[in-house]
Amino acid sequence: MRFPILFLFLFLFLPPPGIYAQTHTIDSIRNRLQFLSGTARADCLNRLSEQFFYYWIHSDSSLQYSREAFQQASSVNYQSGMSEALILEAEVKGKFLGQPQQMLLISKKAIETIKNTNDLRTLCRAYNTLSGAMAFLGEYQYAIDMARKAQQIALTLKDKRLIGWSVEAIGFAYVKSGVYWKAFENFMEAQQIGNEVNDSLLVSLSLAFIARSFNRVDEPRKALQYYHEFLRYAGPFTLVWPHLEDMAYAHLQLKQYDSVLYYQQKHRRNIDLMTTDLALRKKFSSSLWGFSTDIQLERKQYDSVLFQVLPNLAKQRERRDVIPLMNSLLIAGKAYLGKGDYNRSMLYTRELYQLATKINNKQFLKDALKQMAETFERLHQSDSAYVYFRQFVALKDSMETAKYAGRTALFLAASEAENKIRLLQKDNEQQLTLNKKEIQRQVQLKNLVVAGFILAVLFSIIIARNLILKRRNEKLRNEQEQSILKRKALELEMQALRAQMNPHFIFNCLSAIDSLIQTNQSDKATTCLSRFAKLIRGVLDGSKNNLVPFEKDFETMKLYLEMEQFRCNDKFTYDLHADDELLQGDYKVPPLIIQPFIENAIHHGLLNKPNGNRQIKVRAQLSDKHIIYAITDNGVGRKKAAALRQMNKPGQQSYGIEITKERIQLHNKNDVATDLVITDLEEGGISLGTKAVIRINCFE
Repeated sequence: MRFPILFLFLFLFLPPPGIYAQTHTIDSIRNRLQFLSGTARADCLNRLSEQFFYYWIHSDSSLQYSREAFQQASSVNYQSGMSEALILEAEVKGKFLGQPQQMLLISKKAIETIKNTNDLRTLCRAYNTLSGAMAFLGEYQYAIDMARKAQQIALTLKDKRLIGWSVEAIGFAYVKSGVYWKAFENFMEAQQIGNEVNDSLLVSLSLAFIARSFNRVDEPRKALQYYHEFLRYAGPFTLVWPHLEDMAYAHLQLKQYDSVLYYQQKHRRNIDLMTTDLALRKKFSSSLWGFSTDIQLERKQYDSVLFQVLPNLAKQRERRDVIPLMNSLLIAGKAYLGKGDYNRSMLYTRELYQLATKINNKQFLKDALKQMAETFERLHQSDSAYVYFRQFVALKDSMETAKYAGRTALFLAASEAENKIRLLQKDNEQQLTLNKKEIQRQVQLKNLVVAGFILAVLFSIIIARNLILKRRNEKLRNEQEQSILKRKALELEMQALRAQMNPHFIFNCLSAIDSLIQTNQSDKATTCLSRFAKLIRGVLDGSKNNLVPFEKDFETMKLYLEMEQFRCNDKFTYDLHADDELLQGDYKVPPLIIQPFIENAIHHGLLNKPNGNRQIKVRAQLSDKHIIYAITDNGVGRKKAAALRQMNKPGQQSYGIEITKERIQLHNKNDVATDLVITDLEEGGISLGTKAVIRINCFE
């Protein structure tokens, strides 16, 4: 019985082996520190600060070494070391001590310190830290802008790790703002980069926030899939954060109460194991109020709830820690409402209402409206109660609609990402199968060579003749099969291209229509929705046929241009014209044949143009049993558009024009270069736009 008891003691009371390894790392750095001076000493002090931030989880020690590093770097005018020390201090203040305003000020100082040097890596990190501070403070668009600026620097450096952390910062701003499907896209990209560069912290954070996105749209099962994946990569830094509390919340939604209790207790044990810093234990344990206060309010234990919440309000107001502050105000208002102290309840609820309105946090604003309506009702002020109740119902309905749209978008993004992973795995399996078959083929070939060598003298002439005939027949058969397969592949690509409609185009159109509805422009919204439905119907009808009437296809292009102009807020104008003979005749053309050229002209030519008149012209005329399309724009031109695309989405290739070119050749049944001519319009070396001319055989 001694050994089991001993093992139980070791499991419960001794820290995990990684703690000892990290202690050894810190001791090693400290031993080197005594022999260093100048910039090397500043760098070593910053490494110690990092160790206490990411691994040993101790705010005081991390701040101590970052400040020593700043002083050492200042003494030798080492701007990179100074900026790095400021970044670490800002991270500790914001992420450990809950002081986002201090995080903001210090990260700005880090940027000012480094921006006039050539150290772009540290500048990139400083912008990411500033982005995190703005996200904590509820300035979500500003946070996204700063993270994108960091991303551009990382792309310039071609540093994958920095690119990954910049993408993660963008995702963090989106998840804080509640745009979960956009957050998912960025976190998936960050996770993939983290796996490529072997950065387990980046992978674990990305997986945790992907899981949180699903948790926030009430999809606990999907959330738990990603949470369990997160646990494979989690280290000390991620384990002290309340991600296990999120797992408990997911199980709570599923009514799996044993699992709720398990993950709550595991979170508490993690905090006790990972840090001895009392301030951090208090901060990270504060998230445990979430479920206990709800239970206590249900049991009418109002004094106990107020005892937990009220002492923290002053500090939360001082630090501008908005989300915990609003949560505390909500709980305090509920407790005083339960006690019948309506004046105090209204005091805290009004403060919550004002703060939620200021940062546009709809969830807490909804809670505040509901609580104010209930309080006025108990005070027998029915008119005020009715006003706030109507606002609550309207906001609740709007949030339910947005939540449904967000859940749909998130699942679409997740489905697309999972399909890509599944296809990649399938490709790998197919490649392994092909390699195996190639090895088998080589063995068989070797055996045939040996057998052929033995029989070569007797049957050389017959074998040679048979081989020649066989190869000729195989070549002819292969050429025929290749021709058939190529035609089938092109037909499938044509069907896919016709059926394809850019998801971002659809979501943007729907979002713009939703915006009209939200701003009470119902007539305009109805008109736009009708046009959008007609466009989708035209695309779907066209996807079923190889040829469609010219008039119907031209009408679909007109609807497409109207919706593009609508979703782009009228940033461009268009001029669409076709010969009367074409519109009145019974001519048939391949569906959507000019749509990729119009899309390229708008998104790569016109929208990249910084200012001025943006115009696209589309002309169609009949000429000697051919329809001649001409698409002309006054955008930035192909060279600049290609450069911008490479900078924003490096490595991405577009196959729409190439597939359309093959469609034209297949339809015209020739390989004439003049069937598609794209010309750059220039004058005096200045780009005036692009012109694409397409010639299509027409059928009556």
